Amino acid sequence: MSINQYRLMLLPLLATLIMAGFVTTVGLLTAPAAETYGVEITSISAQFTWLTGGIFLGGVVAFFIFDYLSIKSVIVWMYGLSAILIGVLHLSGVYSLLPWLFFVIGLLLAVVTCGAVTVITQQWMGKQRQMIMVGQDAMFNGGGIIFSFAATWFVVRELPWTSVYVVVAGLIAFVVLLSVVSDFKPQVTLDDDDEPTGVGGWNTGIILVGISLALFMLAKISIFVWAPQYLEQNFGATVEASGTFMGNIFTAAFIGSLFGTWAASRVDVKYLLFCFVFISTASVFAFTQTDSVDVMLLLAYCYGVSVSATYNSYVAFGLSFIVSPNHKNVVYLQLMSGLGSTLAPFASSMIVERGGDIETAIQFCFVTLVLVAISLGIAAILHRKETAGAPAPAA
Repeated sequence: MSINQYRLMLLPLLATLIMAGFVTTVGLLTAPAAETYGVEITSISAQFTWLTGGIFLGGVVAFFIFDYLSIKSVIVWMYGLSAILIGVLHLSGVYSLLPWLFFVIGLLLAVVTCGAVTVITQQWMGKQRQMIMVGQDAMFNGGGIIFSFAATWFVVRELPWTSVYVVVAGLIAFVVLLSVVSDFKPQVTLDDDDEPTGVGGWNTGIILVGISLALFMLAKISIFVWAPQYLEQNFGATVEASGTFMGNIFTAAFIGSLFGTWAASRVDVKYLLFCFVFISTASVFAFTQTDSVDVMLLLAYCYGVSVSATYNSYVAFGLSFIVSPNHKNVVYLQLMSGLGSTLAPFASSMIVERGGDIETAIQFCFVTLVLVAISLGIAAILHRKETAGAPAPAA
């Protein structure tokens, strides 16, 4: 590869790392943010819905914006604006600005991330493309490790809760610089006949898989929001221990994403997905049954494995219901994932307010994962029927 392509390869990987800096630190920053603004923890956690909501809407905007603007200009200007807004978030200290800053930052980051993924499809094909896309999973999980420990380091030293976002802004500035000096001319060209046409086949199976994915993400992000607080409230754990808990999750997820990629090439992806969901459900149930911090830290590894490559497994399973899937089918699954993530902070905060205890949020996650398992079981039955009823390929 040329030097230019190495620079372009860094863009989607760093865009994923930047997104991890915001998404994976929510639970660790909730308490210090609440203390800074003098509000309840549930109020702050609900504010993060604006961030995930912006990310969700950004995915929708990205579906259209690249028809009118170049990827390079979007990365430079939107990342530049997001860095400025992070600076405002860090310096202002005005609580009323928080939801609007979160929303716009989330939207900008999501649009750029989608553009960075498009760069992959324009520059590489085959195994190279697959390798870089899989690398994004590993980068997100690795980012969870890095930023969990960074956020803990800042909080323990009583630095502003937004300090970790300043680090993210530094990464953003580096990506902008890379973009300015890079040539985005596509290296992969497709003939008209290569591009799938039409909306694609829609059926109950892929729709149900999308709903199941939304529920899974609802539980996953809710765990990220409340598990650190659960350790501190129910076990009297320190901030360092809750940071270690999140770090353990992403360490296991990083390793699991590599294993999941290997396993997906050898077994039917639905079995891999069932395994992940079972481990996730069992781990969350175990959270509510133990009274030991040490056991919780070990369970974090189990939970981390369960969320390692689950999203990609969901996408592969959902698309297996379609004979000739196209981008609209993929966008549907992406939007359902975003919907679950968006609702998580608000829905789980409402559950805690009504239940009066953070453990209620963990129980809510367990019930949600049971529904995930049921919906996947139904989808598997539908998949078996679809496969059995499919016409045999022509000789």
